[in-house]
Amino acid sequence: MKKLNYYLTIGFLGLVLLGTAGLYLPQYRGAEQALFLEIYKDGQLYQKIPLSTATDQEIKVTNEMGHYNLIEIKAGQARVKQADCPNQVCVHAGWLSKPNQITFCAPNKVKVKLTGQGNNLDATSY
Repeated sequence: MKKLNYYLTIGFLGLVLLGTAGLYLPQYRGAEQALFLEIYKDGQLYQKIPLSTATDQEIKVTNEMGHYNLIEIKAGQARVKQADCPNQVCVHAGWLSKPNQITFCAPNKVKVKLTGQGNNLDATSY
């Protein structure tokens, strides 16, 4: 009886480990793919930058009314560092570092998105 409990416990722990690995491995699949930062202004592609070769920089996107979003690129990731919109949702979204991550500033009509090759499916809910 003790051997049966031992084997059941080992089998159960093995299943738990396999299930946990199945949840986390899809996040790391394709991490070596090239990431591109796409900045959209008024629904049109404003700039597309390969993050793997991009230097640390800041890009200011200004609309015709003078409102702006300051986008920072650093160490292969990007974020909206500063914006003059009232709610600051785009700023609080933080760093984007994985394919299909996105932030959007509705008042200024600016969208910042990370894309990569072969990233049709999103394995993570945001």
